[in-house]
Amino acid sequence: MTSNQTQRLCEIAALSLLTFLLSGAALAVTPSVAEGAKIYNENCGRCHNPRPAEDYTASEWSVIMPHMRERAHLTRSETLAVEMFLSSTLTADVQHSLAAKGAVERNSGKSGEELFAGYGCLGCHRLNDEGGVMGPRLTDTIQTRGDEFFVRKLLNPSFNNPSTPMPRFPLTEDDASAIVEYVKEVASRP
Repeated sequence: MTSNQTQRLCEIAALSLLTFLLSGAALAVTPSVAEGAKIYNENCGRCHNPRPAEDYTASEWSVIMPHMRERAHLTRSETLAVEMFLSSTLTADVQHSLAAKGAVERNSGKSGEELFAGYGCLGCHRLNDEGGVMGPRLTDTIQTRGDEFFVRKLLNPSFNNPSTPMPRFPLTEDDASAIVEYVKEVASRP
């Protein structure tokens, strides 16, 4: 068997596993994007600095996930949660699709709190005394870098660090500003 045939068989097996996981047959409880972000932070960041999610297509992530499941000893539910988190980001295939369609920027209509929770920010970042440790403390970032930096970082995470593991989320400027206001409000709480 050639290496190309072996690689293709691995891809088919990974896609089969992903199809099974996504079918819901393997799960009694549906995990959340936030749970996936937390698992991603605690497992990927533990071993290496993961590349940004948008560097890979959804099909490439489906090949990577079985490796992550095996190496980090993730359950099916945890693996699905990470897949949900990754699919909430702009992976390469979604970016290309949006660019081809000339996607129109508009406000999502969600509050900063909803966006913050929906994208699982606490999975990687700390806000006050809650959250992950892979990314910087948001309480400090908003105070030392300011609103403009924070908005810019949300819209283009790699603008000041090309190797950042932070994914690029489908946020508008209004969405990013809403998140900034939410972070400032939470950071000001005693």
